Amino acid sequence: MKNYRFAVVFDFDGTLIDSRDVKTSNYLRAFETVFGTKDDARQKIKDSCIKTSGANRFVQLSDTLKILGLTATDREKNEWSRLYSRLNSRSLRGIPEFPSVKSALDRLDRMGFDLFAASGILEEEFLRELSSRGLMRYFSEAKGGDKLGFLKFLKAKGFRSIMFVGDTSYDEKIAADAGVQFFKIEDDRDILKLPNYLARAY
Repeated sequence: MKNYRFAVVFDFDGTLIDSRDVKTSNYLRAFETVFGTKDDARQKIKDSCIKTSGANRFVQLSDTLKILGLTATDREKNEWSRLYSRLNSRSLRGIPEFPSVKSALDRLDRMGFDLFAASGILEEEFLRELSSRGLMRYFSEAKGGDKLGFLKFLKAKGFRSIMFVGDTSYDEKIAADAGVQFFKIEDDRDILKLPNYLARAY
């Protein structure tokens, strides 16, 4: 690790790539296909997906099922997860990173920050996405599936400060639960602001 002992941890969906609308659509399509819900449930499914955005997908699924008063077998849950993965794998290829992502990561690396990536995406999918986009080279480590656990793991390593960069209220709650700072991304303008913000803060 670098000597400066400051870590910046990036979420992926909605933070490095503008994928929120596409993933919501894929979530709905996978849910309707597996569970056979009708049009009158569509808005509730979307609202649940948006509300839990940033969480592990099975946490999201549990929330949606609860809202609709449904139960699901393990087989159905896994079938839904596989379909959701396939839909995302096809559609996310066409979604570029926010325009300023790579220049911001380059700058933060030159400034001496240790950079990490964390996502609620299943780890195999997450690492494949980062690699295919040429983003893995920026990160000391990347972890999929458990953002909170990864933040706590990094905190135990003794960094002087950790900043989690995400786009949802769920991400903000995770940062608070882990006892680390949070920086919210709404669009590319926030990516541009991040290096200057960290330069002032540290």
